[in-house]
Amino acid sequence: MKAAFVMYASYNKWANDLLLKECDQITSEEYHRDLGVYFNSIHGTMDHQFVADKVWLYRFTGQGDPIDSIDEQLTGDFATLQEKRRLLDDRICSVVDQMQEKDFLRTMIYRTVRKPLVMQQPLGAALFHFFNHQTHHRGQVHAMLTQLGRTPAALDMIYFQRETGQWMAKEEDMITA
Repeated sequence: MKAAFVMYASYNKWANDLLLKECDQITSEEYHRDLGVYFNSIHGTMDHQFVADKVWLYRFTGQGDPIDSIDEQLTGDFATLQEKRRLLDDRICSVVDQMQEKDFLRTMIYRTVRKPLVMQQPLGAALFHFFNHQTHHRGQVHAMLTQLGRTPAALDMIYFQRETGQWMAKEEDMITA
């Protein structure tokens, strides 16, 4: 299972970097324009993804600053988001790389942000949600860039795999700890 999560973390970093490069080509007005989506703009959506990633990383590791509101905005402009996003993606890769197979079965206990409920679930299941949530919002940003007349690069995992050669694990990597 670890090999899959290592691949997801690398893919996440790759896909976010493609979107950051695309966003670097649009105006600040376009980047902040309300396009009628849940988080209003490209910035609002990308900032939400950043906030949610920090919430989940805190749950996974117990490290970092706890976030009290999923609606909190942690970046105000593209340059800040770009810098913090790249640092966070490096941290995600590092955290996942340090995990062992047994960690994915560990039960996490955490409190939800919107409705204060105590939840528990296996870390592996939470990681699947974590990466799926990122993909969901990247798709929204991709669509918004298309609305703005851009032709953003394809973000499908297969393109990442072909470009990087990072497929699933080799057989020797799949031995459980």
